Amino acid sequence: MKRLLVLLPLLCLLLASCSSTMNFFGFGGKEDKPQEPTIVMVDYGIYQNGALSLATTSVPRQLGATFGMRFKTLKPEGGVSKVKIITTTPGIIDPAKNAVVFTTESVETIATGKEYHCTFTFQKEWEMASGDWTLTAIAEDGSQVKKTFQVFNPQP
Repeated sequence: MKRLLVLLPLLCLLLASCSSTMNFFGFGGKEDKPQEPTIVMVDYGIYQNGALSLATTSVPRQLGATFGMRFKTLKPEGGVSKVKIITTTPGIIDPAKNAVVFTTESVETIATGKEYHCTFTFQKEWEMASGDWTLTAIAEDGSQVKKTFQVFNPQP
């Protein structure tokens, strides 16, 4: 019994050193190299005249307010790719459809390396819903950038 108590820790040490030694020589436990992202966020916040004016996720509920993010794709080099843009709202009532809209989707063709504005501007009174708004851009390979904004009612 005493021999077993002495051998058990030695056996554990031997097995632990074996696995790290095997990894050192390239056997077992292969770890894939992390892939370079296909799509990256450049900046986010409130924009005026196409330029970032404030990096924030808090957006006042005001007509003319533009918020969102800018992103660019990194692959394919020198080419174009399709990016799905998803806007998720707290629920806005579209008078043309007479229905509550929670999500809108579009597919855009993006030139690799060029910055793309993924923004929303409150142009109509009925669009200004307080709550969480999420903008998502999904590349063809499934990689994505996403930002959630809290639209709030400013105090008078």
